[in-house]
Amino acid sequence: MKNEFVFAGAPYSNSAPLVDKLTEVDSRVRVINDHPANLVNDLNSGRCDVALIPVVHLFTHPELKMVKGLGVAADGPVQSVLLKCNKPMGQINTVASDPASATSNILAEILLTKFFKQKIEMLPLNAAEKPDAAVVIGDRALCSDPAPAGDIDLAEAWQKWTQLPFVFAVWAVRADFEYLDEVTEIAHKAYAAGFRDTEFIAERYADELGQTLEFWIDYLDNSVHYLLDALDLEGMERFRKLFKELRK
Repeated sequence: MKNEFVFAGAPYSNSAPLVDKLTEVDSRVRVINDHPANLVNDLNSGRCDVALIPVVHLFTHPELKMVKGLGVAADGPVQSVLLKCNKPMGQINTVASDPASATSNILAEILLTKFFKQKIEMLPLNAAEKPDAAVVIGDRALCSDPAPAGDIDLAEAWQKWTQLPFVFAVWAVRADFEYLDEVTEIAHKAYAAGFRDTEFIAERYADELGQTLEFWIDYLDNSVHYLLDALDLEGMERFRKLFKELRK
C-alpha cells in the first residue's frame, strides 16, 4: 500500500473545489501548488503522482492518462478566461499569450482564426510591441477591469461556435501509475466535499481578492463545473482535433 499520494494543482480559485479538501478526505495526501506550465514536468519527474494539467498537455503527452470524470470546465461564459481587446475585432492582428495556460492561448488562436476569421500573430507576453489583444486567465481575469475595446469570454465564444462545453484542465497521472483507482476515488471524494463547502471557499476568495461573496458563489457554482459528462468529453475531442489541425 502506498503511504503518500502527492497531488499538484495551481493556486487559482477555479480549481479550489477540486483541491481544497484533498488532505481532509485522505490522510495520505500531500498537495503542492505550481505554475500550470510546470505541472507536466512535476508529474513526469515524479515530484507528484497526480496533477491538474491543462488539456493541451494531455493531448501532447501520450505518456499521461486522464483521471476519469473530473476537470475544470465551462458551458458558456466562464469569466476567468478572457481575450482583453485593445482594438475592436477586425483590427486585431497581434495577441499576447498568457504564460499560465497553453490551453487558453490555443483556444484564443483557434477562435480568432476560425470563428472570428482574423489573421493573427501570437506573441509572448513580454513582447516589445503593445499587442492588439491579450489572453488573460485566472483570478487576474476575474478581478480585472474591462479592456479599452472590451473583453471576449473565450469559453462563451467556444460554446456559441460549437454548442459544446470547454474543458480547460483535468486530473492526470502517468500511464504506468499503479494506483489510478485509489487516486480517482480520492479526487472524487475531495470534489464532493469541496462542492458542499462552496460558500466557505467563496468567503476566502472574497476576503483575499475582493468582490462580493455572491460573486464568488456564482462563479464557483455557475461559471465553472467540475463533473465531466459525455458532452464535456465531446468538447474535449473537438478541441483536440482543432489543435491537431492548427499544428499541421
